[in-house]
Amino acid sequence: MSRLQTVVRAMLRWAPRRFRDRYEQEYLATLTRRAEDAVARGRLPALSLAVREVIGAAGLVLRLRSGGGRGAGQVHRMKRNGGAIMLETVRQDVRFAVTTLRRNPGFAAAAVAVLALGIGANTAIFSAANAFLFRPLPFAEPDRLVLLYETNPEFDWTVEQAVQAAPANALDWREQVEAFADVALYRDLGVDDVAIRTDADPVLVGGTTVTGNFFSVLGVQPVLGRALRWEETWADAGRVAVISHDLWVSHFGADPSVVGSRLPLAASDEEVDIVGVMPAGFAFPNDRTDLWYSYGWERSALEAVSFRRAHWVRPVARLADGVSLEEADAQLQVVVRRLQEDFPETNRVMGAGLMPVRDFLVREVKASLVVLLGAVAVLLLLACANVANLMLVRANDRTREMALRHALGAGRARVARQMLTESVLLAGLGGALGLVLGWLGVRGMSALTRLGIEGATTMSLDARVVGFTVLVAGLSGVLFGTAPAIRSTGGDVHVALTEGGRGQSTSRRGARVAGLLVSAEVALALLLVVGAGLMIRSFWLLRSVDPGFRVEGALAVEVAVPSTRYPDRDQVLAFWDRLTEALEARPGIERAGTVARLPLDGASWSSQFQAEGWPPDRVGFEILHRAADAGYFEALDIPLVRGRLFGPDDGPDDPYVVVINETFAREYFPGEDPIGQRIAYDRAATAESTWREIVGIVGDQHQESPGTPARAEVFESRNQDWDRGAWLVMKTSVEPLGVVPAVREALREMDPQIPLVDVRPLRDVWSASLTSQRFVLVLLGVFGAAALLLATVGIYGVTAQVARRRTQEIGIRMALGAGATQVLGLMLRQGLAVIGLGIAAGLGVALLATRALSSMLYGIEPTDPATLAAVVALLAGVALLACYVPARRATAVDPVTSLRAE
Repeated sequence: MSRLQTVVRAMLRWAPRRFRDRYEQEYLATLTRRAEDAVARGRLPALSLAVREVIGAAGLVLRLRSGGGRGAGQVHRMKRNGGAIMLETVRQDVRFAVTTLRRNPGFAAAAVAVLALGIGANTAIFSAANAFLFRPLPFAEPDRLVLLYETNPEFDWTVEQAVQAAPANALDWREQVEAFADVALYRDLGVDDVAIRTDADPVLVGGTTVTGNFFSVLGVQPVLGRALRWEETWADAGRVAVISHDLWVSHFGADPSVVGSRLPLAASDEEVDIVGVMPAGFAFPNDRTDLWYSYGWERSALEAVSFRRAHWVRPVARLADGVSLEEADAQLQVVVRRLQEDFPETNRVMGAGLMPVRDFLVREVKASLVVLLGAVAVLLLLACANVANLMLVRANDRTREMALRHALGAGRARVARQMLTESVLLAGLGGALGLVLGWLGVRGMSALTRLGIEGATTMSLDARVVGFTVLVAGLSGVLFGTAPAIRSTGGDVHVALTEGGRGQSTSRRGARVAGLLVSAEVALALLLVVGAGLMIRSFWLLRSVDPGFRVEGALAVEVAVPSTRYPDRDQVLAFWDRLTEALEARPGIERAGTVARLPLDGASWSSQFQAEGWPPDRVGFEILHRAADAGYFEALDIPLVRGRLFGPDDGPDDPYVVVINETFAREYFPGEDPIGQRIAYDRAATAESTWREIVGIVGDQHQESPGTPARAEVFESRNQDWDRGAWLVMKTSVEPLGVVPAVREALREMDPQIPLVDVRPLRDVWSASLTSQRFVLVLLGVFGAAALLLATVGIYGVTAQVARRRTQEIGIRMALGAGATQVLGLMLRQGLAVIGLGIAAGLGVALLATRALSSMLYGIEPTDPATLAAVVALLAGVALLACYVPARRATAVDPVTSLRAE
């Protein structure tokens, strides 16, 4: 720099602003004039409009670097303000990135849409994972809460099943395990199992019976009134209840005087005293629970064998201060061994364990969420690869622009930072749109299925989800922007400025990077499509399973007979007989019957048994139990394989009879005729045991899910093993829900105070059993389709770009005698090599990754050859078409026109 220039710049620092502005304008004009002079002398290629804009931008940078005019003052102030210069540079980068994207709206829209798809999918699935896996539980010190369960090797009760405990065993754990500060018991009665009596129709709510220390163990207190007390667990203290905040608002109008009032239960004709109202949002153990009331046990029940034999309560314990899970488990095992010795009849091999409450709550959905999180991560990588290829294409088109930046003094780091700024800006826009798509996705998932777990809060876009989206968007911008940024800083400036002007083809390095990105897209797409294909085939096989009962044209309604108006057995049985007769007399109802539990509802009780004549060491494990009448089997078209069903001679005072299913007969009486055999539900049956004669064999019904084989099951006669609550099942000749008014009318004529607790068409029962598989199937199917679309677009875009840049080469080949077919074959072979590499890599990863789907598949293995072959054929066909179209278009151009290109 000359002394004159130094003096002039020093003077300009103190000159009026109009003189500084004029100096800047003259400086920029001089820079542009020198560049045009260089073009005229052949030193630079012809200046396009974009090149002039680059020179203008570079002139501003040079003015700031040189310290001239207003730039000199800015530099001086930035040096004094430390990091301010960096902020100013970032601001300039963002402004230039916005200008660049505005001038390329097609590219910007495509990139933002692709990114929004990947980021939105991640946002939606993470919102579910956040609700179930990460969000704090609504309890005090939730990390100290553990769920207790029982295990039994003879019954195959494992840790994964987390079987409920016998009440007597759980109460002994409470008294004898010092590592537990306290243990509470609860039983989830399900939704709409409690009917509140009103002046109009009964209000149905979800209810749970609990011990009096339930809320103190959880560390949650009511916002109104008080919680239950331990002494209120027992019948002599009276039945009391706590209601949810939602029920308080909807049913009682948020009246503070509700505490102390009595709540009538329609099903049992019982009244409970309301002592408290829980905080808004609290709904443990089921997210629709509105009522918690005390068990009301008789103290003498603790001595009954059934209190230790039946397993139907959920114990939840709070660890004492300073006690670890390992220490608590060690103390629990000591007590378990003591109970095995003290009660060999029921606890001979009965074990127990504990797990954190969160692990228990998410055990059924954790595997699905992990798979879906992996799927959306793959989809995001595919979106990033797609956008990276788009930006590489733009980087190739901007070769001269980048070269001019270098020629005019911009460093490689400066150019790379500008490119990354554009990438992050695109990612930010994609993240904003992705957040909207994620919100829509959350609503869609909620409509598709509740994906509910006990105690989980509703899925929503909270601060953690928004923060996750911002983080994903930022990382995505860096991820897909790195390769184009590196590409923009490489190469020789002189070569770029001279060859670029003559339209030469893409460099080999750029072509290799684009090819690798396309291969990565194919591999990632293959991985997702294979997962979707496996789930589709599995679901198809699952749908073809015969449930063993009538699904269409069948209705089930739940009714409970109150003890106050029907106090004895004969009155209850007479009520069921009159009601089934009244229903069968109604139009549209062909047959009606009763059953204690519906198939596929997962609820049942089990036991061991011995058959008459078996040696003492031969015991049957584990048989399921259900009480029914003949109408149940006939209404649901359950076939009678051999023997007979229950009849009028199988009354409550007659010898006990049972009907078994085919699995029972096959497993425990192989090669024998079970008809006429007698069984007792005892491990060591004696002459004093209650013996039951097998009178019939019926077809199997799936008790738990269509994917779980039918288990050995025994049906007791409803008249001999009666209960106040039952399901009425009906075969209908019309739409099942169309006979509900007739059912209500018949019930109202018999007793207007007895409500319908629940109404379920059997097709809904069947459909509900497939909910979890359907949920994963739909989402994986959507992700797989999106992956296939992105891969197709990516392959097409790269092939079209390569074809465009090889226009002159194609023209030369065809001018020298090569046919269109030969040129087309050459381009397809090159494209298929890239696609083949991606398919090979994708298959290798898929063979390992799809093992995570093992627990969700039915009837096939994760490495199912037919599915893999079909997916490979589909992806190869789509990819080949994406290559063929632009290659065919390129070869259709006239050679003379090709030689004149660019």
